[in-house]
Amino acid sequence: MDLVIKKNALVVPQTLYKDFGAGMGQFAHGVVRDQGDPDYFAHMRNGKAFINEKLQARHLQEQPEKLAGKWLYLGGLHNHFGHFLAECIHRIWAWHEYRDQCSGVLFLPNIKQFELGHHLPGYSKAILDFLGLEESAIRYVTQLTEVEELLVPEPGSQLFVAAKADYIKFLATLKLAQRLHREALPSGYTPKVFVSRKKYRMNGSIAGLDVLENSLQQEGYFIFYPENYPIAVQLKVYQEAEKIIFEEGSAVHLLELFAKIKADVLLIKRRPSSRSFDCVFKPRTKCYIKYIDVMTPPPLTSAKFADVNALSLTDLDNLGQFLVAQGFASAALAIPPDWRDKVKADILGYLLKNARLESPSMDEFIVGYLQSIDDFFQQTDNPA
Repeated sequence: MDLVIKKNALVVPQTLYKDFGAGMGQFAHGVVRDQGDPDYFAHMRNGKAFINEKLQARHLQEQPEKLAGKWLYLGGLHNHFGHFLAECIHRIWAWHEYRDQCSGVLFLPNIKQFELGHHLPGYSKAILDFLGLEESAIRYVTQLTEVEELLVPEPGSQLFVAAKADYIKFLATLKLAQRLHREALPSGYTPKVFVSRKKYRMNGSIAGLDVLENSLQQEGYFIFYPENYPIAVQLKVYQEAEKIIFEEGSAVHLLELFAKIKADVLLIKRRPSSRSFDCVFKPRTKCYIKYIDVMTPPPLTSAKFADVNALSLTDLDNLGQFLVAQGFASAALAIPPDWRDKVKADILGYLLKNARLESPSMDEFIVGYLQSIDDFFQQTDNPA
Protein backbone atom coordinates (compact mmCIF):
# COMPACT_ATOMS: atom_id res chain seq x y z
CA MET A 1 0.00 0.00 0.00
CA ASP A 2 1.06 3.54 -0.67
CA LEU A 3 2.63 6.00 1.78
CA VAL A 4 4.04 9.51 1.30
CA ILE A 5 6.62 11.20 3.52
CA LYS A 6 6.10 14.96 3.68
CA LYS A 7 8.40 17.46 5.37
CA ASN A 8 6.99 20.52 7.14
CA ALA A 9 3.50 19.15 6.63
CA LEU A 10 0.55 21.29 7.71
CA VAL A 11 -2.18 19.37 9.53
CA VAL A 12 -5.62 20.97 9.86
CA PRO A 13 -7.70 19.61 12.78
CA GLN A 14 -11.40 18.89 12.82
CA THR A 15 -13.42 22.06 13.33
CA LEU A 16 -16.13 22.68 15.89
CA TYR A 17 -19.18 22.54 13.61
CA LYS A 18 -17.73 20.94 10.48
CA ASP A 19 -16.16 17.65 9.37
CA PHE A 20 -17.80 14.41 10.56
CA GLY A 21 -21.56 14.74 10.64
CA ALA A 22 -21.67 17.95 8.62
CA GLY A 23 -21.69 16.59 5.05
CA MET A 24 -19.14 16.18 2.27
CA GLY A 25 -18.84 19.91 1.53
CA GLN A 26 -17.98 20.74 5.14
CA PHE A 27 -14.78 18.73 5.65
CA ALA A 28 -11.72 20.82 6.49
CA HIS A 29 -9.44 18.42 8.36
CA GLY A 30 -6.49 16.61 6.84
CA VAL A 31 -2.96 17.18 5.59
CA VAL A 32 -2.69 20.22 3.34
CA ARG A 33 -1.90 19.10 -0.19
CA ASP A 34 0.63 20.61 -2.55
CA GLN A 35 0.60 19.87 -6.26
CA GLY A 36 1.14 16.17 -6.84
CA ASP A 37 0.12 15.06 -3.35
CA PRO A 38 -2.42 12.19 -3.33
CA ASP A 39 -6.11 12.56 -2.56
CA TYR A 40 -5.75 10.50 0.62
CA PHE A 41 -4.13 13.45 2.41
CA ALA A 42 -7.83 14.25 2.97
CA HIS A 43 -10.46 11.97 4.46
CA MET A 44 -11.51 9.33 1.92
CA ARG A 45 -15.01 7.96 1.41
CA ASN A 46 -16.38 6.09 -1.59
CA GLY A 47 -13.12 6.64 -3.47
CA LYS A 48 -13.31 10.43 -3.16
CA ALA A 49 -11.43 13.00 -1.11
CA PHE A 50 -13.81 14.62 1.37
CA ILE A 51 -12.37 18.12 1.56
CA ASN A 52 -13.55 21.69 1.10
CA GLU A 53 -10.26 23.36 0.22
CA LYS A 54 -11.68 26.87 0.59
CA LEU A 55 -12.88 26.01 4.07
CA GLN A 56 -9.53 24.42 4.87
CA ALA A 57 -7.68 27.50 3.59
CA ARG A 58 -9.38 29.72 6.18
CA HIS A 59 -7.58 27.81 8.91
CA LEU A 60 -4.18 28.32 7.29
CA GLN A 61 -4.18 31.97 8.33
CA GLU A 62 -3.51 30.92 11.92
CA GLN A 63 0.00 30.60 13.32
CA PRO A 64 0.71 26.86 13.34
CA GLU A 65 2.00 24.96 16.32
CA LYS A 66 5.38 23.35 15.56
CA LEU A 67 5.84 19.63 16.12
CA ALA A 68 9.37 18.27 15.83
CA GLY A 69 10.26 14.74 14.80
CA LYS A 70 8.75 12.12 12.52
CA TRP A 71 5.09 11.20 13.03
CA LEU A 72 2.52 8.89 11.43
CA TYR A 73 -0.76 10.46 10.31
CA LEU A 74 -3.92 8.43 11.07
CA GLY A 75 -6.62 11.02 10.29
CA GLY A 76 -9.83 12.16 11.93
CA LEU A 77 -11.63 10.43 14.78
CA HIS A 78 -15.37 9.78 14.69
CA ASN A 79 -17.04 8.95 18.01
CA HIS A 80 -19.80 6.83 16.47
CA PHE A 81 -19.03 3.10 16.81
CA GLY A 82 -19.75 2.17 13.20
CA HIS A 83 -18.06 5.16 11.63
CA PHE A 84 -15.01 4.78 13.87
CA LEU A 85 -14.54 1.25 12.53
CA ALA A 86 -15.46 2.07 8.93
CA GLU A 87 -13.48 5.30 8.58
CA CYS A 88 -10.86 5.83 11.29
CA ILE A 89 -8.71 2.72 11.64
CA HIS A 90 -7.61 1.79 8.14
CA ARG A 91 -4.30 3.68 8.11
CA ILE A 92 -3.00 1.83 11.18
CA TRP A 93 -1.37 -0.81 8.96
CA ALA A 94 1.54 1.60 8.53
CA TRP A 95 2.25 1.64 12.29
CA HIS A 96 3.37 -1.98 12.04
CA GLU A 97 5.88 -1.10 9.32
CA TYR A 98 7.14 2.29 10.49
CA ARG A 99 6.69 2.43 14.27
CA ASP A 100 10.44 2.19 14.92
CA GLN A 101 10.96 5.32 12.82
CA CYS A 102 8.21 7.43 14.39
CA SER A 103 7.71 9.38 17.60
CA GLY A 104 4.06 8.33 17.56
CA VAL A 105 0.80 8.72 15.64
CA LEU A 106 -1.47 11.71 15.06
CA PHE A 107 -5.23 11.52 15.43
CA LEU A 108 -7.56 14.48 14.85
CA PRO A 109 -10.40 14.25 17.41
CA ASN A 110 -13.85 15.76 17.48
CA ILE A 111 -13.09 19.11 19.11
CA LYS A 112 -16.24 19.29 21.22
CA GLN A 113 -15.74 15.77 22.60
CA PHE A 114 -12.04 16.40 23.18
CA GLU A 115 -12.69 19.57 25.18
CA LEU A 116 -15.12 17.61 27.34
CA GLY A 117 -12.31 15.18 28.13
CA HIS A 118 -13.55 12.37 25.88
CA HIS A 119 -10.34 11.68 23.99
CA LEU A 120 -11.17 8.16 22.86
CA PRO A 121 -14.48 6.32 23.16
CA GLY A 122 -14.11 3.43 25.60
CA TYR A 123 -14.73 0.76 22.98
CA SER A 124 -12.03 2.18 20.70
CA LYS A 125 -9.20 1.38 23.10
CA ALA A 126 -9.91 -2.34 22.82
CA ILE A 127 -10.17 -2.07 19.02
CA LEU A 128 -6.86 -0.23 18.76
CA ASP A 129 -5.27 -2.85 20.99
CA PHE A 130 -6.33 -5.61 18.59
CA LEU A 131 -4.83 -3.53 15.78
CA GLY A 132 -1.54 -3.26 17.65
CA LEU A 133 -1.72 0.46 18.45
CA GLU A 134 -1.14 1.39 22.07
CA GLU A 135 -2.88 4.49 23.44
CA SER A 136 0.42 5.88 24.72
CA ALA A 137 1.59 6.35 21.11
CA ILE A 138 -1.28 8.72 20.26
CA ARG A 139 -0.92 12.49 20.05
CA TYR A 140 -4.10 14.48 19.43
CA VAL A 141 -4.00 17.43 17.03
CA THR A 142 -6.57 20.09 17.93
CA GLN A 143 -5.04 23.14 16.25
CA LEU A 144 -3.19 23.90 13.04
CA THR A 145 0.14 22.08 13.33
CA GLU A 146 3.28 22.03 11.21
CA VAL A 147 4.96 18.63 11.51
CA GLU A 148 8.68 18.39 10.83
CA GLU A 149 8.28 15.06 9.02
CA LEU A 150 4.95 13.31 8.47
CA LEU A 151 4.26 9.86 7.10
CA VAL A 152 0.85 9.81 5.40
CA PRO A 153 -0.42 6.29 4.55
CA GLU A 154 -3.34 5.55 2.29
CA PRO A 155 -6.32 3.92 4.03
CA GLY A 156 -6.50 0.20 3.33
CA SER A 157 -10.29 0.39 3.22
CA GLN A 158 -12.96 3.08 2.95
CA LEU A 159 -16.66 3.43 3.61
CA PHE A 160 -18.39 2.13 0.44
CA VAL A 161 -15.10 0.77 -0.98
CA ALA A 162 -13.91 -2.80 -0.41
CA ALA A 163 -10.65 -3.39 1.41
CA LYS A 164 -7.51 -3.67 -0.70
CA ALA A 165 -5.99 -7.14 -1.04
CA ASP A 166 -2.82 -6.00 0.75
CA TYR A 167 -4.92 -4.67 3.61
CA ILE A 168 -6.65 -8.03 3.99
CA LYS A 169 -3.17 -9.59 4.16
CA PHE A 170 -2.27 -7.12 6.91
CA LEU A 171 -5.39 -8.06 8.88
CA ALA A 172 -4.36 -11.71 8.64
CA THR A 173 -1.11 -10.87 10.46
CA LEU A 174 -3.13 -9.76 13.50
CA LYS A 175 -3.89 -13.46 14.19
CA LEU A 176 -7.22 -12.75 15.89
CA ALA A 177 -8.06 -16.44 16.28
CA GLN A 178 -4.96 -17.02 18.38
CA ARG A 179 -5.54 -13.90 20.46
CA LEU A 180 -9.16 -14.88 21.14
CA HIS A 181 -8.33 -18.51 21.94
CA ARG A 182 -8.90 -18.17 25.69
CA GLU A 183 -11.88 -15.81 25.41
CA ALA A 184 -15.05 -17.39 26.82
CA LEU A 185 -18.23 -17.47 24.77
CA PRO A 186 -21.47 -16.15 26.30
CA SER A 187 -23.74 -18.52 28.19
CA GLY A 188 -26.17 -20.27 25.86
CA TYR A 189 -24.07 -19.66 22.77
CA THR A 190 -24.74 -21.66 19.63
CA PRO A 191 -22.91 -21.29 16.28
CA LYS A 192 -26.12 -19.94 14.73
CA VAL A 193 -26.26 -16.26 15.70
CA PHE A 194 -28.91 -13.58 15.27
CA VAL A 195 -27.48 -10.10 15.90
CA SER A 196 -30.37 -8.04 17.23
CA ARG A 197 -31.13 -4.31 17.28
CA LYS A 198 -34.00 -4.81 19.73
CA LYS A 199 -32.66 -2.10 22.03
CA TYR A 200 -32.48 0.32 19.08
CA ARG A 201 -35.90 -0.43 17.63
CA MET A 202 -36.83 3.28 17.69
CA ASN A 203 -33.43 4.41 16.36
CA GLY A 204 -33.03 2.79 12.98
CA SER A 205 -34.51 -0.68 12.69
CA ILE A 206 -37.38 -2.74 11.27
CA ALA A 207 -40.78 -2.71 12.95
CA GLY A 208 -41.91 -5.95 14.56
CA LEU A 209 -38.63 -7.80 14.23
CA ASP A 210 -38.79 -8.96 17.85
CA VAL A 211 -41.27 -11.53 16.52
CA LEU A 212 -38.56 -13.01 14.30
CA GLU A 213 -36.20 -13.07 17.26
CA ASN A 214 -38.52 -15.40 19.15
CA SER A 215 -39.01 -17.63 16.11
CA LEU A 216 -35.26 -17.94 15.51
CA GLN A 217 -34.71 -18.92 19.13
CA GLN A 218 -36.95 -21.90 18.47
CA GLU A 219 -34.66 -22.70 15.53
CA GLY A 220 -31.66 -22.89 17.85
CA TYR A 221 -30.28 -19.42 17.24
CA PHE A 222 -28.31 -17.54 19.87
CA ILE A 223 -29.85 -14.07 20.15
CA PHE A 224 -26.93 -11.68 20.46
CA TYR A 225 -27.07 -8.11 21.79
CA PRO A 226 -23.50 -7.00 21.05
CA GLU A 227 -23.72 -3.78 23.05
CA ASN A 228 -23.89 -5.91 26.23
CA TYR A 229 -20.46 -7.47 25.68
CA PRO A 230 -16.81 -6.38 25.52
CA ILE A 231 -15.20 -6.11 22.09
CA ALA A 232 -13.22 -9.33 22.59
CA VAL A 233 -16.39 -11.33 23.30
CA GLN A 234 -18.14 -9.85 20.26
CA LEU A 235 -15.21 -10.90 18.07
CA LYS A 236 -15.24 -14.39 19.58
CA VAL A 237 -18.97 -14.78 18.89
CA TYR A 238 -18.50 -13.90 15.22
CA GLN A 239 -15.34 -15.95 14.84
CA GLU A 240 -16.96 -19.16 16.10
CA ALA A 241 -20.24 -18.75 14.22
CA GLU A 242 -21.35 -20.93 11.32
CA LYS A 243 -24.34 -18.77 10.38
CA ILE A 244 -24.95 -15.13 11.27
CA ILE A 245 -28.10 -13.13 10.61
CA PHE A 246 -27.56 -9.40 11.07
CA GLU A 247 -30.08 -6.63 11.33
CA GLU A 248 -28.44 -3.80 9.40
CA GLY A 249 -26.56 -1.68 11.92
CA SER A 250 -23.21 -0.52 13.23
CA ALA A 251 -22.41 -3.87 14.86
CA VAL A 252 -21.55 -5.18 11.39
CA HIS A 253 -18.48 -2.96 11.18
CA LEU A 254 -16.63 -4.86 13.91
CA LEU A 255 -16.10 -7.58 11.32
CA GLU A 256 -13.71 -5.17 9.58
CA LEU A 257 -11.05 -6.48 11.97
CA PHE A 258 -11.24 -9.93 10.36
CA ALA A 259 -9.28 -10.97 7.30
CA LYS A 260 -11.75 -13.81 6.72
CA ILE A 261 -15.26 -14.60 7.95
CA LYS A 262 -15.95 -18.33 7.93
CA ALA A 263 -19.68 -18.00 8.71
CA ASP A 264 -22.43 -17.76 6.12
CA VAL A 265 -23.91 -14.27 6.53
CA LEU A 266 -27.40 -12.95 5.85
CA LEU A 267 -28.04 -9.23 6.23
CA ILE A 268 -31.58 -7.91 6.76
CA LYS A 269 -31.44 -4.46 5.22
CA ARG A 270 -33.43 -1.60 6.63
CA ARG A 271 -32.26 0.79 3.87
CA PRO A 272 -32.46 -1.26 0.66
CA SER A 273 -30.30 1.11 -1.42
CA SER A 274 -27.46 1.43 1.11
CA ARG A 275 -24.15 -0.18 0.03
CA SER A 276 -22.19 0.50 3.20
CA PHE A 277 -21.94 -3.14 4.30
CA ASP A 278 -21.11 -4.78 0.98
CA CYS A 279 -17.52 -3.63 1.35
CA VAL A 280 -17.31 -5.39 4.73
CA PHE A 281 -18.60 -8.79 3.66
CA LYS A 282 -17.65 -9.26 0.01
CA PRO A 283 -13.85 -9.42 0.52
CA ARG A 284 -14.16 -11.63 3.62
CA THR A 285 -16.86 -14.27 3.23
CA LYS A 286 -17.90 -16.77 0.58
CA CYS A 287 -21.60 -16.62 1.46
CA TYR A 288 -23.17 -13.16 1.78
CA ILE A 289 -26.91 -12.81 1.20
CA LYS A 290 -29.05 -9.67 1.48
CA TYR A 291 -32.75 -9.39 2.23
CA ILE A 292 -33.93 -6.14 0.64
CA ASP A 293 -37.72 -6.46 0.42
CA VAL A 294 -38.11 -3.57 2.84
CA MET A 295 -40.07 -0.33 2.69
CA THR A 296 -38.82 2.83 4.39
CA PRO A 297 -41.61 5.34 5.13
CA PRO A 298 -40.90 9.04 4.57
CA PRO A 299 -39.23 10.76 7.55
CA LEU A 300 -41.25 12.58 10.18
CA THR A 301 -38.95 15.60 10.14
CA SER A 302 -36.69 17.47 7.74
CA ALA A 303 -33.77 17.02 10.14
CA LYS A 304 -30.44 15.94 8.68
CA PHE A 305 -30.00 12.16 8.65
CA ALA A 306 -33.66 11.60 9.66
CA ASP A 307 -33.80 8.67 7.25
CA VAL A 308 -30.88 6.95 9.03
CA ASN A 309 -33.02 6.48 12.14
CA ALA A 310 -36.19 5.55 10.28
CA LEU A 311 -38.34 2.61 11.30
CA SER A 312 -38.58 0.47 8.19
CA LEU A 313 -41.27 -2.09 7.36
CA THR A 314 -41.29 -5.57 5.88
CA ASP A 315 -43.71 -8.45 5.49
CA LEU A 316 -42.45 -10.84 8.16
CA ASP A 317 -44.08 -13.82 6.47
CA ASN A 318 -42.01 -13.07 3.36
CA LEU A 319 -38.87 -12.63 5.46
CA GLY A 320 -39.44 -15.99 7.13
CA GLN A 321 -39.88 -17.69 3.76
CA PHE A 322 -36.68 -16.04 2.52
CA LEU A 323 -34.69 -17.37 5.49
CA VAL A 324 -35.98 -20.87 4.79
CA ALA A 325 -35.20 -20.64 1.07
CA GLN A 326 -31.64 -19.45 1.76
CA GLY A 327 -30.92 -22.22 4.24
CA PHE A 328 -30.88 -20.03 7.36
CA ALA A 329 -33.97 -21.67 8.87
CA SER A 330 -35.85 -24.92 8.58
CA ALA A 331 -39.24 -25.32 6.96
CA ALA A 332 -40.65 -25.47 10.49
CA LEU A 333 -39.84 -21.78 11.12
CA ALA A 334 -42.99 -20.30 12.63
CA ILE A 335 -43.80 -16.60 12.24
CA PRO A 336 -46.77 -15.81 14.53
CA PRO A 337 -49.89 -14.90 12.54
CA ASP A 338 -50.42 -11.77 14.68
CA TRP A 339 -47.04 -10.21 13.71
CA ARG A 340 -48.84 -7.17 12.28
CA ASP A 341 -49.94 -6.23 15.82
CA LYS A 342 -46.30 -5.99 16.90
CA VAL A 343 -45.48 -3.93 13.82
CA LYS A 344 -48.33 -1.53 14.66
CA ALA A 345 -47.14 -1.24 18.26
CA ASP A 346 -43.64 -0.32 17.09
CA ILE A 347 -45.03 2.24 14.63
CA LEU A 348 -47.03 3.87 17.44
CA GLY A 349 -43.95 3.98 19.65
CA TYR A 350 -41.94 5.51 16.83
CA LEU A 351 -44.59 8.18 16.22
CA LEU A 352 -44.77 9.09 19.90
CA LYS A 353 -40.99 9.37 20.09
CA ASN A 354 -40.33 11.28 16.88
CA ALA A 355 -43.40 13.35 15.95
CA ARG A 356 -42.76 17.03 16.66
CA LEU A 357 -46.27 18.36 17.06
CA GLU A 358 -45.06 21.94 17.52
CA SER A 359 -43.49 21.97 14.06
CA PRO A 360 -45.52 24.07 11.57
CA SER A 361 -44.99 21.43 8.86
CA MET A 362 -45.84 18.48 11.11
CA ASP A 363 -49.23 17.85 9.50
CA GLU A 364 -47.57 17.42 6.11
CA PHE A 365 -45.04 14.94 7.50
CA ILE A 366 -47.68 12.97 9.43
CA VAL A 367 -50.00 12.66 6.43
CA GLY A 368 -47.21 11.38 4.20
CA TYR A 369 -46.01 8.97 6.86
CA LEU A 370 -49.44 7.51 7.64
CA GLN A 371 -50.29 7.15 3.95
CA SER A 372 -47.11 5.11 3.53
CA ILE A 373 -48.05 2.94 6.52
CA ASP A 374 -51.54 2.38 5.13
CA ASP A 375 -50.09 1.34 1.76
CA PHE A 376 -47.84 -1.19 3.50
CA PHE A 377 -50.68 -2.87 5.40
CA GLN A 378 -52.89 -2.99 2.33
CA GLN A 379 -50.11 -4.81 0.48
CA THR A 380 -49.44 -7.30 3.28
CA ASP A 381 -53.12 -7.94 3.95
CA ASN A 382 -53.80 -8.46 0.25
CA PRO A 383 -50.62 -9.82 -1.35
CA ALA A 384 -50.55 -10.01 -5.14
